[in-house]
Amino acid sequence: MGARCFCLAALRRDPCSGHSCSRPGVRQAASTPCSQCRRPPPQYAAEVGVVRGRGSQGAPFDAWFDAWRTVPRAAQPVLRELVIRGPQSRTALARRLGLSPGSLTRLAKPLVETGLVVERAVAHDPVHGRPTRPLEVVAEGLHFLGFKITSDSVYAVLTDLRARVVAQQSAPLMDFSPATVVARIGELADTLVATRGRPPVAAGLALGGDGHAPTPVGESELLDSGLLGWEQVPLRRLASERLGISCVLENDVTALAHLQWFGNAGDTPDCALLSIGDGVGYALTIHGRPVRITEADIGLFGHQRLAQDGPLCPAGHRGCAVSYITTRAVVMAAAQGLGRFPAYEEVLDLAATGDPVCSQAVRQAAWALGVLIANISANTMVKSVTLAGESAGIADAARADLESGITARRGSPEGITITVMRHDFHEWARGAAVVAIREHVSAL
Repeated sequence: MGARCFCLAALRRDPCSGHSCSRPGVRQAASTPCSQCRRPPPQYAAEVGVVRGRGSQGAPFDAWFDAWRTVPRAAQPVLRELVIRGPQSRTALARRLGLSPGSLTRLAKPLVETGLVVERAVAHDPVHGRPTRPLEVVAEGLHFLGFKITSDSVYAVLTDLRARVVAQQSAPLMDFSPATVVARIGELADTLVATRGRPPVAAGLALGGDGHAPTPVGESELLDSGLLGWEQVPLRRLASERLGISCVLENDVTALAHLQWFGNAGDTPDCALLSIGDGVGYALTIHGRPVRITEADIGLFGHQRLAQDGPLCPAGHRGCAVSYITTRAVVMAAAQGLGRFPAYEEVLDLAATGDPVCSQAVRQAAWALGVLIANISANTMVKSVTLAGESAGIADAARADLESGITARRGSPEGITITVMRHDFHEWARGAAVVAIREHVSAL
């Protein structure tokens, strides 16, 4: 008998005892039959419930998945709330959902009995101080894939239902052809699934779109991407066919905003995300849901004027956000004084040691970033702003200048909470997985 195959084609069906694969760990075509029983694998989306495994509480995975799919309508808000916000006392959960304690107990009972929800150890209720057993969703029961596509690599994560990463990988892109990108996505998926032996439920893909597109990424079956030089590419369909599961497509900055659904902004339903790197990205979350904006809207956002006499951006705009705060803008500002083109990291390092040219470049960018943050807050009434991307570090490198920029437009930086995310593209991939999770939970 050959080695046990952990390819998606093998895992997405009820494997016979003699399943083997000529290429262990490599996904076979969806039509490849088992080498022993010769049965073709059924469609994963319809058959994922019969994959054999053991859930967190020892119940067969197929029974656990069936329980998830048959949650009573009245109990669905309880399950969604536990997915979104994590473990909660019954008192807090009832208050959030507007339920009486008795109603919550009645709705939660079948969720506990079927193993979808567990009771944690006794803790003291933060509201009344009485001992309680918080409820927690069994997140390990379902896995999701997330992918972030950049100009040179694909980053991938495998998460549980609460977006906790259980495995991650990345791989370089040799070229930008759709076939190459989809093949790399498939290879990464096979590797991640092989580490856990459990098939994912769905996948999310995040990348930058075309700055002139009149619709958001994901709302059309055909994708344009200035980053990859794509026009009218059916990425979602190609990825779904390669992975054998449902895929969702989202703008990368919007996907990162979705990640806040599980993160520090969980109790801050109104917040903004500002991404700074090769370009300027923006996402706004109101009442816990990202506002749907087009790629053209995002493109225009970075070209709003911050100063009348500022530098020129590549599009010819003077004093816009792109001309000040992108990686290229900071490097160009430093290059004029240094007489050479330094790396972005070198500019930050030299600024930290007191180099006057690089210090001025960083301080100028931080001031402009402060003005942009003040504009966001003034126009949206949002008081929580998260900074992400390769260049977000300028906020910490010149904090006083950042606050000076905010003060120039608001009178004071008080009242605005600014959080700088650690730059890691796997977090962006995790955001893509959250989009898939959110679609799955919303389908309840």
